[in-house]
Amino acid sequence: MYKKGLVRLLNVFIVLAVLFLVYMIVYPNYRSIQRGNKIADVKSNMYFLRMAIENYAAFNFGKYPPTYRQFKMYVNDKNLPSNPYTLVQMTDDEIINHIYNDPIAYEDDSPDGENGKLRGEPGAIYYATYRSLGDSTFVIHYTLIGMDEAGEPILFIDPGQKKHVFLLND
Repeated sequence: MYKKGLVRLLNVFIVLAVLFLVYMIVYPNYRSIQRGNKIADVKSNMYFLRMAIENYAAFNFGKYPPTYRQFKMYVNDKNLPSNPYTLVQMTDDEIINHIYNDPIAYEDDSPDGENGKLRGEPGAIYYATYRSLGDSTFVIHYTLIGMDEAGEPILFIDPGQKKHVFLLND
């Protein structure tokens, strides 16, 4: 009588142990995939804003906008992408303007460079511009930099195992 109860209890423990092992194997992969999907969504939002910037330039004789407010009219407010970390539609505060002082900083993809030092809310996007020295309203170059879950720029590793900041620039 007691043996049947003990065998059933052992069977329950074995089933629980197997379920726990499956959980320990699957859950880290699930979290990794979830992180990757959120980063892909931020990159998609960056491409969406890039489209609006290029539309602005097409209708303004090839000139890039100095701030987000300038090209906002080319982004339909109802179609603003959602922030993958908050799951609500992005606001104007999540698109941050930044001005470069160095003419080559817009393409600096080093994690220790100017673009790698930017910080913001998760899912936020920097619209960084380098403006002409003679005319501060004339944008020569722009870069979009997206923030990951830690509020740091999105990084990727090239085939040579070197880290880079993911940038979208002109």
